[in-house]
Amino acid sequence: MDIILVLCAGKVSIASGLTQVKQLYKLAKVLPDKQCLYLDRERDIDIPLLPDEFIILHGGEKIFSENPGLDIGNNPAVRRPIYPIFNDRKISPGLECAKLSGAELQQHDTNFPSIRLFADIEGGLDQLISPEMTLVVQDNDSYFTVPIDQEGSIELEECAKHGRRPPKGDGYFYRIKIDGEKYKVTEMKMVGEDILRLVGKTYDEWTMNQKLKGGRRVSVEKDQLVDLSVPGVERFETAKRQAQQGIDHW
Repeated sequence: MDIILVLCAGKVSIASGLTQVKQLYKLAKVLPDKQCLYLDRERDIDIPLLPDEFIILHGGEKIFSENPGLDIGNNPAVRRPIYPIFNDRKISPGLECAKLSGAELQQHDTNFPSIRLFADIEGGLDQLISPEMTLVVQDNDSYFTVPIDQEGSIELEECAKHGRRPPKGDGYFYRIKIDGEKYKVTEMKMVGEDILRLVGKTYDEWTMNQKLKGGRRVSVEKDQLVDLSVPGVERFETAKRQAQQGIDHW
C-alpha cells in the first residue's frame, strides 16, 4: 500500500512498511556525508536517521534534512516515552530512546527459548525483523513474536496455545502437526489434499479435521484452501472412512 511521506521540501509516494533509511536519502537526494535526515517528532526531540537503520513508514511522517552538527547524539533521549504495540499490548515501560536493535526488542518476550520478531504492517504482509537491525521506533508501530523450533520453523501449535498469530507472508517455514507428528511446510496456504498427502494418505480412504484453539474441530475438504496464518490453528487429525449403506461415516 502506497502512502504519502513529507520528505524535506516536498511530498513523495512510497510503499508503507519496513524501510531502510538509505532509501529515504536517495529519495531526498541527500548525501549522508553532507547532510543528515531527521524524523520530525512534534513537541519532542527530533530523531537523526542513519542510512543503515530501519523505520516502519505508516504515512504522514515528516522527515527533514539538516547539516550535521546538532549536538544530540545518534540516539537522543526523548521527552515523552514511546509506546509501540508489542504482542497486542503497549510496551511497558515506554522506550526512553527511539532506537533499539531487533535483539533488544525481542527481550521483551521471555515466554519462549527461541522466537522470531515481526513488524505488523497494516494492510500488508508482516515483515521479519532480524536481531541485527537497528530500528527507529514510533508510537504507532506494532510488533509481535512467534515461537520457532531448532530449525527456525514457526510452531503453529505453540502460536495457537499462547495466542500468537502466525505471520502473513511468503518464505517462512511452518511446523504443523498431523496425527501427533510434526511436518515442515513452506506454503502459507495449502489445500486439504496437499496436507493429507504429507502423511501418505488420500481422501479416497481418509477424512481430515482441523483442530482450533478451544477444542473446536472443523472438517477440511479435499479442495479446501487452508490459510495457516489464521490465528488459532493447532493441529490436523485424520480418520479412516467407514462405508455403511453407501454413505461414508467417521
